[in-house]
Amino acid sequence: MSGSEEFIRPAMSRRNLLLAGTAGVAGAAGLIHSSQALAAGPSAPPGGTSAPPAPSEPLDLEPSEVSAMALITRDYLGTTGCKLYYEPSGNPNSFTFNDTFYNQLSSWKNFIYNNAPDSWGWPSRIYSYGAYVDKPGMHGSGRAFDIGKIVYKNSSGTTHTISMRYDVWHGGSNAALYRRRYWGAAASFARRFRHVITYADNSTHHNHIHADNAIYGSTTDCYYSTGSTSQTYIVQGCCRVVWGLGTALDGDYGPETERHSTQVLRRIGRSSGNITNKYNFRAFLTASFRKAVGTQSY
Repeated sequence: MSGSEEFIRPAMSRRNLLLAGTAGVAGAAGLIHSSQALAAGPSAPPGGTSAPPAPSEPLDLEPSEVSAMALITRDYLGTTGCKLYYEPSGNPNSFTFNDTFYNQLSSWKNFIYNNAPDSWGWPSRIYSYGAYVDKPGMHGSGRAFDIGKIVYKNSSGTTHTISMRYDVWHGGSNAALYRRRYWGAAASFARRFRHVITYADNSTHHNHIHADNAIYGSTTDCYYSTGSTSQTYIVQGCCRVVWGLGTALDGDYGPETERHSTQVLRRIGRSSGNITNKYNFRAFLTASFRKAVGTQSY
């Protein structure tokens, strides 16, 4: 990637043409506002009676007022071509979201579509442990999502998987592949959401990545706080696994993390500054996802 902060796919690429039919159907339905709020309870797993257990909130969570907001229930993300599944059972499922957060997630899905290899096709399935859960915190307002797996499918039916199931693959023969894609996915979430919690944070997150919009859910608001352990894990995980720099995964921003992340920035065409510059941080995250999934080698 050159000095550009973000990769933008042309509006009518081959894959956009492929998805045009489903996008038109879902466009209006995906933007339901508060006047159409549903009195929805927690999403129960198929055949179950209660919502999936919620993970602990991030340790570096900053205070955030949670006010009454519209909730919507969906069995797809963004377009009907991207279906939602309950990870423990593997079955199709509906989840309940705050409507603003849902639209932010849909924008994230567009990012991982636009920045994956053309040969992968589009994200056709997203497996989750849940969004809204009847409890305090971001899950209790439908503003958090726990993701276990992303499956892409192309027009010939070939699939490619990004798995967040560290608990499943970390000791397996394909661990290196899945680990690289994992940290690329973490970078894609961090490109939009301030709170992204990975397996490096604690054992609760060994089977999913948690994302919420407690602070922001916008690419234009994205910045790096060196005091955030969770953000630093993602920077270090990308430097170590995606870029092969051997960076220590300790959650502390220090000289090594600064040096290695700056090496990545120079490699992708950012000619000055370090990762504490918000534009450099955004470019680092975008490039890390693209390299992790094989879109661009840099």
